[in-house]
Amino acid sequence: MAVKKNLKSYLDALVDDEGLKTEVTINITNQTLIKVALVVLASGAAIVLAAHLTKNWFPNHQLSLLNADVTNIKETLKKQIK
Repeated sequence: MAVKKNLKSYLDALVDDEGLKTEVTINITNQTLIKVALVVLASGAAIVLAAHLTKNWFPNHQLSLLNADVTNIKETLKKQIK
């Protein structure tokens, strides 16, 4: 049966009668490593998704103004060529 660990047990492992322990060993199981990797992957995907949605929901007004200016320039050039 696995031993339940709480915050106090972790703190007791880091601090003893003489103060902070300088040599602390942390054992990571395969299951914990997989969970950490999945959390990092999911957070990266969430950041990319948030950036993409923000970019598409809030259009860049400067870009739309530039597109309008380019359209005006094209129309002016077409009129001058004729």
